Amino acid sequence: MFEGLQHCGAIPLAIDCGSGPVNVSRLLGHVDGLLLSGGCDVDPALYGAQRNDPAIGDTNPTRDRNEITAFESAWRRHIPTLAICRGAQLVNAARGGSLYADLPRDRPSATVHRRTEADLVSIAHDIEVEAGSRVAKWLGRDGRIGVNSQHHQGIQALASGFVATAHADDGLVEAYESADQPLTAIQWHPEMNWEYDDMSQRLLRGFIDSCIPTDQTPDVRESPTLLQRSAPAAL
Repeated sequence: MFEGLQHCGAIPLAIDCGSGPVNVSRLLGHVDGLLLSGGCDVDPALYGAQRNDPAIGDTNPTRDRNEITAFESAWRRHIPTLAICRGAQLVNAARGGSLYADLPRDRPSATVHRRTEADLVSIAHDIEVEAGSRVAKWLGRDGRIGVNSQHHQGIQALASGFVATAHADDGLVEAYESADQPLTAIQWHPEMNWEYDDMSQRLLRGFIDSCIPTDQTPDVRESPTLLQRSAPAAL
């Protein structure tokens, strides 16, 4: 995670969201972007599902609360945000959207969205990226690309104000963005295979470039500081 962000031009700051309260508002005053990473399942209470659903894996309500606070603070400040996998699901739920608690059970299809952890660096399936979207701009192309998707939950209904910008062949939303905020959400993991996949590097660079303050001219731009939520160490 951190090596990829640094390689693409960022100075990452990692904060542990899962252990207790975090003064997110103060921290966001010192960063240029927010990255919400993957991890455990989203608390089903956030999208109206049953807590005792056996298909739902480990959850961490403390992490959910801290990351939602971080997202809402970034939203108010118009801080560019990239939500990855669980992050994309959490943001959608926090804004009133819904999730599939378990794709194999609730939305069975021929597209395999979750493989083993070892497969995170390899392509799982193709998606179709919408022309004119933020993801297409960062990638430098639209249309079909292969992604290292790894998730058993997924977007069911998008929250108001969010627009789908990529779909898997089975129709599942694989990326979305806000129409009027610098929020981009994706279901795959460019932070995991950036060393091997040019598209992943392009996406990370595109997001990081979007975090650079617009009042900096190209020849004096500094590396943006990104606040990456969930890791237990600070850089």
